[in-house]
Amino acid sequence: MPEDGTRISAAKGRPMLRWVGKQPLDYVRGFPAQLVEVFDPLDSGRKTTTPTYDALKHDWKNLLFHGDNKEVMATLLENGFRGQVDLVYIDPPFSSNRDYVRSVELRGLRQLGDMDRDAVSVLQQAMYEDMWQRDTYFQFMYERLLLLRELLADHGSIYVHLDWRVAHYLKAIMDEVFGEDNFIREIIWRIGWVSGYKSAAKNWIRNHETILYYGKDKSKVIFNKMYTPYPPDYERWGGRPKGKGLPIEDVWGVFPQEGVTSLQVVSFATEYEGFQTQKPEGLLERIVRASARDPQQAVQNGMDVPLVLDCFVGSGTAAAVAQKLGMRWIACDVNKGAVQTTSNRLRKLILGQIKKDKKGKQHQLPRHRSFGVYQVNNYDLRLLKTEAVELATHHIGIQRMKTDVFFDGTLGKSLVKIVDFNHPLTLMDIQLIQDELRKRPAEDRNVTIVCLGKELAVDPEIENWNRKHPVNKLDVIELKTDKRYGHFLVHKPAEATIAVKKAGKRKVTIEVQEFISPTIIERLNIDSGLIKVTIPDFRSMIDTVLIDTDYDCKTFRVVYSDVPEKKHDLVEGKYEVELASPNARLAVKIIDMLGEEVLFTYPPA
Repeated sequence: MPEDGTRISAAKGRPMLRWVGKQPLDYVRGFPAQLVEVFDPLDSGRKTTTPTYDALKHDWKNLLFHGDNKEVMATLLENGFRGQVDLVYIDPPFSSNRDYVRSVELRGLRQLGDMDRDAVSVLQQAMYEDMWQRDTYFQFMYERLLLLRELLADHGSIYVHLDWRVAHYLKAIMDEVFGEDNFIREIIWRIGWVSGYKSAAKNWIRNHETILYYGKDKSKVIFNKMYTPYPPDYERWGGRPKGKGLPIEDVWGVFPQEGVTSLQVVSFATEYEGFQTQKPEGLLERIVRASARDPQQAVQNGMDVPLVLDCFVGSGTAAAVAQKLGMRWIACDVNKGAVQTTSNRLRKLILGQIKKDKKGKQHQLPRHRSFGVYQVNNYDLRLLKTEAVELATHHIGIQRMKTDVFFDGTLGKSLVKIVDFNHPLTLMDIQLIQDELRKRPAEDRNVTIVCLGKELAVDPEIENWNRKHPVNKLDVIELKTDKRYGHFLVHKPAEATIAVKKAGKRKVTIEVQEFISPTIIERLNIDSGLIKVTIPDFRSMIDTVLIDTDYDCKTFRVVYSDVPEKKHDLVEGKYEVELASPNARLAVKIIDMLGEEVLFTYPPA
């Protein structure tokens, strides 16, 4: 084991699923976690730059990570979190061969009453690509389950949310990782009422997903048995029974006979964040209440408040439920949009809790009313490949392939390879394509390479290859310059014009005078066809405005946040704030509806 790694113990179960490329995870190496944002509305005056368990144990602040969850969990293990997590809930990819998107609607356009604008005001932002070769998917999940097991306390539980595509495979993998003796229950979640496309199936209507429930050590798990009240007309052996009610079984969902105790679907009025795969808070609340100590009892007994971990956090439901129940939480996602959605959701929730605290309506202990946002391995510098593939596919007319692990689709009779838009097409990219073609001697199709730009050395190499190969010829679509497909969205950063005026010794007024997101404008124009979209109020493109009144040029501390209560409301755009000191630096962060940030400082950093 290298000195800079942390050891991972071997899987201990006997059942073993085999796949190509299966490798044990003997050790992992963590990466520095950079604190990029702090939300601490009660102004505790302390921030944890390096999130170690020892530093947080007696002054807990919740943790939200942006990064690959394997790297984040490796960092947590190196920072002392081994065996500290009470409950894990994850809703990982299902290997569904689909791209999942988030519906993003610009603010305020519905109120204009313009149907043309309304029709194109909703953007579809790709969140993650759930297209896997099975062997790759199995290794991906195997590694992450091994890491989650290391983070779980001996009394801890893990719930893994799946569907029919992979539940049986993951059951075998979890038997290996946790031991089949530590399997506790298979839970069937009835998704909701059957309607629309589901009812068109020619056989039995699918309407459930599966949740696998394991313990780190089954003999030590915490479980609080839950009950549903007896129905009004319920009788047993000639009379109305006494007691707590009927014990909740392992089939959950929307059932008329359960009445108010039934698990409802996601509330569009109070919960929905635009995620296709978003789960209802009621589902997570049932899991958390059942498998973690009551926080107040934990404090009274001198024990730690339960810690909940979700490393595929998506829209932030698990973190939101843990926050509402007074528990500690750690959340992680590789997608920046998911991290910002979760951050917005938790900020609004915490501010609401503080308001209730002041009115004496909430006596929940303890009160963890802050969180830090950390970046692991600097994923903020990368465009998500899924988004690039989705945009290029839509623009050019590529037919996606669901089963090929290397090529992205077809264009006419050619295979298509979309090169990562974070760099120009290089000789290394060409080499990888040539190597792949050599592995496929029966493949006679040509290859179209899609890129934003290319290095000068690429053209001679392609010409040389094409001279020697009557089949498998290479062609390049360079999206910046190729006129065959018209103008392609090339990323340009958002820009803002902000005016700051002194209003006293420490008071300043801030006015957002102009904001433009070229990405949003481009996407709207692509989706609207020939109609050129105009946005009458630039604030429609702004999701959130955050203000730091004492910016240190390293960590943004959220002192004021303008997150409109309703999804169609606009941000205010004008603010009066008080600086921490007369010479303090002001920072304003504007986040657009697609999650891109603009940071303004005064005086300039």
